[in-house]
Amino acid sequence: MDIDAIETSFSVKFPPKHRKALSDPLDPIHTVCDFLVGEPPYELLRLTDVNASLRAPENPDPWPAYLVAFASNGCGDYFAYDTRRSPYLIVYIDPDNTVAENLAMDDGYTFESFDEWHAAKCCQHEAIKNDECPGLRDGE
Repeated sequence: MDIDAIETSFSVKFPPKHRKALSDPLDPIHTVCDFLVGEPPYELLRLTDVNASLRAPENPDPWPAYLVAFASNGCGDYFAYDTRRSPYLIVYIDPDNTVAENLAMDDGYTFESFDEWHAAKCCQHEAIKNDECPGLRDGE
């Protein structure tokens, strides 16, 4: 599914940097996290399917339509746009809490823009790579 079709299906307009990352497999965000895309190499990274699953009525805590997941750390958590605000606020949804609880938290994982979130995730990845975050490397 192309970017325009994804945007139409969720009634969103991705920021330019997000659109670029969706179409550029070399963008570092693809190695930093599970970045959801239109046509992924792995089904669990398909943006439309992930969001459909999160919003499904059979989900114990279905997501409201104003949240659009676009990335994960790979453990059932998601970063999502809260489209009730313009520009969209980036929020973190932890699976150990309900959506309402997550939105009420001041967890330090809220970002004012996609650009800010992208920079923070890439910086975190570099710190881990450079052993500046002991305990956060794979296998530790």
